[in-house]
Amino acid sequence: MTRTTPSASVPDAPPVTWRRWTALGVPGLVALGTALALLQGTAFAHDTFHDCHYFGPSLRMHIAAWAGLACGLAAPMLYVALCRGAARRGWDHTATRASGLALAVLILGVLPLLLEVFGVWVLYAPDPSGGYDCSGLAAPGPAALPAG
Repeated sequence: MTRTTPSASVPDAPPVTWRRWTALGVPGLVALGTALALLQGTAFAHDTFHDCHYFGPSLRMHIAAWAGLACGLAAPMLYVALCRGAARRGWDHTATRASGLALAVLILGVLPLLLEVFGVWVLYAPDPSGGYDCSGLAAPGPAALPAG
């Protein structure tokens, strides 16, 4: 009985734990960042204006924007770290479907990443209404108020 051993030139396939982190961790971070960017968009509509007065960005908007951007930037860093770790151990990370899925999600995740960057920019942008009220005009002076 002849026993065959794998040659040194054929890299091993990554273990299940590596594939699980690649298949779930990277797309999960992209999806979480996208969800937080969308949460910030809904928070902008509800938190910044009340009775035609601009209150500025809320704490919820700050948390959602910065956490979404952190998730969006952490996803490619996690993918690179996993691929470099696989290469260091001699695993062929390109031979798995998990790596292909993660790379496809990362490529599609560029658009949400731009949305997350825009969300952080919106936090520090000037007042979008341009003034005190919804019309963008300054508050009326005492002469414009009815006598009463």
